[in-house]
Amino acid sequence: MLTHTLTQGAIGSPKKIDASYLSPHVNMAARLEAATKQYGTAILLSDSIYALMSSTIRRLCRLVDRVTVKGSIHPVSLYTYDVPDIVTRSGTLADDTRVMDLEISTHDFFTQLVPPCRSQSFRQLHRRGMDFYLGGYNGNKADWHKAAMVLRKCLQLHPSDGPTEAILNVIHAQAQEDGSAPSNWPGFRPLSEK
Repeated sequence: MLTHTLTQGAIGSPKKIDASYLSPHVNMAARLEAATKQYGTAILLSDSIYALMSSTIRRLCRLVDRVTVKGSIHPVSLYTYDVPDIVTRSGTLADDTRVMDLEISTHDFFTQLVPPCRSQSFRQLHRRGMDFYLGGYNGNKADWHKAAMVLRKCLQLHPSDGPTEAILNVIHAQAQEDGSAPSNWPGFRPLSEK
């Protein structure tokens, strides 16, 4: 539930005044927008936003990581919706109909008009790899060997999948010498700033 307040106000001098907004939510939105580059995604959603979606739409998204962001000690699960390339390139659909001009339900928009570019079977396989990577709520069930094996299968299906590559890079960089998760793995990591 979103319980933090948003502070807004004018800042500047008598000659120039700008509106400014301060809130943990504004900071989170900025961090997620920056993190889209790390994961190679067009969209990243926090677990707070994900929880507000209908179950049908949540099934079209996939978990990509669990992280802490700068300024917070509480882990946040990150999700993406795999936007089809045709929408990310031009903001229009194949028949050049502007998305904003359509009158269609949210459900039909995401399930029929612009379905995710990753299949349900891919999302399920990716989720399995993420479950091995994260290892449950506190990370004590992590199996990075299995996670890497499953995520490499994901890359065979979609060779340039950004979220899969990102997690495989984390595993490669942070695994112990035998390839297993660090002994103190808590089931999340700090989100690196890039």
